[in-house]
Amino acid sequence: MNWNGEATTAREVTERGFEIIHDDRMIPGIIWTPESTQVAAPVVLIGHGATGHKRQPHLLALARRLVRHHGMTAVAIDGPAHGDRMSSAGEPSADERRAAMRDGTVIEETIGDWKATLDAVQSLPEIGVGPVGYWGLSMGTIFGLPFVAREPRVDAAVLGLMGTGGFMGDTLLPYAADIRCPVLFLQQLDDELIPNESGAALYESLATANKEIHRNPGAHAAIPPEEFDHTEAFFAAHLR
Repeated sequence: MNWNGEATTAREVTERGFEIIHDDRMIPGIIWTPESTQVAAPVVLIGHGATGHKRQPHLLALARRLVRHHGMTAVAIDGPAHGDRMSSAGEPSADERRAAMRDGTVIEETIGDWKATLDAVQSLPEIGVGPVGYWGLSMGTIFGLPFVAREPRVDAAVLGLMGTGGFMGDTLLPYAADIRCPVLFLQQLDDELIPNESGAALYESLATANKEIHRNPGAHAAIPPEEFDHTEAFFAAHLR
């Protein structure tokens, strides 16, 4: 893990950028920690949505809440063809982003990227090995659900805004059958991208017996603020 720039601290939350090289891929990320860290405190990994990046305002807010209110460590990385992983020629087109997400090789590579990130974070002496959570909606579920299925260190996950069939859905079903940790699944009932029956089907396909679904009115990106309260409570309950 190579650090980028100086650490900054505000309201008891310290933020620092990093880069990890894994299989010749550069993984840019951010880690947020309490001003006074506690070894083996929970770590929550945060995946962003399509066209997003690791520093989106709602991700920053979620990370800081988890750190400030619960003493957790939060970590976010840029997904393939997003954020600081854009090509040197400039921002990828929508078609290039979709192609990257459809490529099964990219899913496997992203599983490896998250594993390498978690390895690096847990190797820090001030962090150590403790409970692990994952949060990621939409594209954060496209890449995060397979990671959670393959990573036994993940103890709880918040997923959603994705379904079966259509774009990437069929690809997720084999991974859903291997999900064993507690899951909070979020669904938007007026989602213009994911039909209700498709989202419900992906939720039902999760093999874990410990799962709950929150259905809210609104479009794909209109997650109500109270769901971030529920997310905070969910991780506080399961990452003890």
